[in-house]
Amino acid sequence: MPEDDDESDRTAIASRSELAARIASRGKNQRPWIVIVSGAANVGKMYRLDGELVVGRGPSATVQVEEDGVSRMHAKIVLLPDGRAQVVDLESRNGTFVNGDRIKMATLSDGDKIQIGTTTILKFSYQDALDEALQENLYTSATRDPLTQLANKRTFAEVIDREIAYAARHGGRLSLIAFDVDHFKRINDTYGHPAGDYVLRRLAEVVSAGIRVEDVAARVGGEEFAVVLRDVPTGGAVDCAERLRRSVETTPFEPEKQRIAVTISLGVATLATPERGGAELLVKTADRYLYEAKQSGRNRVCSGEVTPSQDPGATAEHRPIAVTVPRSPRKPA
Repeated sequence: MPEDDDESDRTAIASRSELAARIASRGKNQRPWIVIVSGAANVGKMYRLDGELVVGRGPSATVQVEEDGVSRMHAKIVLLPDGRAQVVDLESRNGTFVNGDRIKMATLSDGDKIQIGTTTILKFSYQDALDEALQENLYTSATRDPLTQLANKRTFAEVIDREIAYAARHGGRLSLIAFDVDHFKRINDTYGHPAGDYVLRRLAEVVSAGIRVEDVAARVGGEEFAVVLRDVPTGGAVDCAERLRRSVETTPFEPEKQRIAVTISLGVATLATPERGGAELLVKTADRYLYEAKQSGRNRVCSGEVTPSQDPGATAEHRPIAVTVPRSPRKPA
């Protein structure tokens, strides 16, 4: 029996040594990452584990997951001094699972799957620089428009669904700005398609510089764009749209040293009661005001709130709030 005990001790020590050796062998070439592999949004997004990551739907969470069943501060993933990683459940309502087993705390191995909520699964893995670059390229290709580097149409659909759920949960409002380039076909016909591509890229830069970090700008069509504004009422959204309109009008667009006059028309819509309205309703309303802006002279902002009728199948009420017209509108190119 004592010999068996000694052998058991030697086996345990060897296992710990082997673990330490594996961790040390990774050295500087492989680093721990958390990757979202399943869920409502941000599939493929990577988070480097340097110290601690907090997962949840609260604004202070490092890995934000807007999904029913996820607590505000759901779980944390910690890199220990010896190189191991642990996941700790933060007394979440619906629990944290590792490879299908509910845990309070668990040490993670390469490839382990962490599930929170109904559909969100995170993968823990060690990756070298080449793996990181490949994963980042895949994520960018799946979520970004290749020309403008704004969110693409699929990502826009995910974002707006997520933001409506957030607004309904927190009793806030959600605003959407829809806009496009005035007479864009004329720009392509006059200056060529490379110049048209330049205009779209430059426009994306101007818009990105004019919105908050938490806002999301997307290219949803050829020369069609949208900006999702979290917890912004109609007045604030109109102010934002007007700032963007002025910025575009005063920005020099000069491909191949040719000066192109560029303006945009914008439609703004706000869901006053997100729990009773959906993404399709919000998008259609913003598109309607965009159409009004173009029909009333272009290079301007039209806006309003949308309030669904008590009858879910009824047409929404569109109540115009403002039409912003520049004092001296420049003739669009």
